[in-house]
Amino acid sequence: MQRPLQIHFFVNFVHEQGTYFRFHNLARSLKLLGHEVEIFGCDHHSESKRRTEERDNILYHITPSFRGQRWFPAPHHPLNALAQLPAASKQCDVAHLFQPFLSAALAWRIARTQTRFYDWDDLWTGGLHPTKPVEGLNRYAQLSTAILEKRLPKSADHMTVCGRFLNRLAIKRGAVTPTTIPNGVWQTKPTDKEAARRALGLKSDALYLGYMGRTADELDWCLSLITQNLSRHPNLRFAVCGPPESAFVSLSPHIRERIDYLGSLPPARIPTFASAIDLGLLPLKANAFNRSRFPIKFAEYLMGGAPVLCSNVGDCAKLGENLDGVYLAGNTQELWASRAAQVISSIAAKDFAPVSRGAVSDLFGWESIGARLESSYKEALNA
Repeated sequence: MQRPLQIHFFVNFVHEQGTYFRFHNLARSLKLLGHEVEIFGCDHHSESKRRTEERDNILYHITPSFRGQRWFPAPHHPLNALAQLPAASKQCDVAHLFQPFLSAALAWRIARTQTRFYDWDDLWTGGLHPTKPVEGLNRYAQLSTAILEKRLPKSADHMTVCGRFLNRLAIKRGAVTPTTIPNGVWQTKPTDKEAARRALGLKSDALYLGYMGRTADELDWCLSLITQNLSRHPNLRFAVCGPPESAFVSLSPHIRERIDYLGSLPPARIPTFASAIDLGLLPLKANAFNRSRFPIKFAEYLMGGAPVLCSNVGDCAKLGENLDGVYLAGNTQELWASRAAQVISSIAAKDFAPVSRGAVSDLFGWESIGARLESSYKEALNA
């Protein structure tokens, strides 16, 4: 039997949001395969203490952020980067960096390791950030991100990416053929819909559209569906978790009374949410940011048994083409609304194919994704 690998993840932050769910679940899957995984990151709080925490049997070595975040945001704070340097002295087989930020990249770059991996899961420069950095306080952070995002693909021994868009871009920037690993989901048994709704305080007899996630640029696409479809489906409601409550304060009372806002649900409650709704919404505008990413909620909806209405943008759409329960809805708001009306009517009439949870598990199970990452590590080490 081969010895377990000693794997160190270098991350920018440790709070439960966004890419956290990618690196944490990859770490969990590698632990299940028998490897030793430790995570080094910053908590972005200047009043906390340096500490070690255990989460799901994974050690997190956490440093607080230094003050002065008005001028140096935590992800690129030079002192935060220096505070991580002790992590670089610990020997490991694999050092894996997540996201292009200085606070984690410096220690990763000088780590005592046999191979360096870099994970790229969404596009920052030209995606979340403009190609040309803005003026003012944000200029330093955006410029730092742009430099690292351009150079890291060539600096790493190997790369992992979440989809085809970043795979192609990484190769253009000097990476050897990256390993593509999507965002996944743990296999769970769906909760009975009635029980799930009771647990979340939702109405038992409603036709529920559901949305989860903090990235809410297209939230208005979802909200408009209530107005457009309410006359045909008087019991239509919208269950939502993740976005700030301020996103709903300006709505008319007629629409607001149709919304069940659940705040920010903990990860353990997400399967319940997916089981409670009738249709999961994944609206994506056709832009570089959305083409680059793989929203984790795609697989979470499906594992909970909820069909998904997904824009025809990015790898979720590509991988969902042949999956029962995935409805592709173009790449504009007009196409999205038209397709949504058809799908909502089909679901109301119970005329739809149920989600194939077995196929979802085969494609997106964290267990199989972790095994793919393990193979990539071993291949790099053997080379």
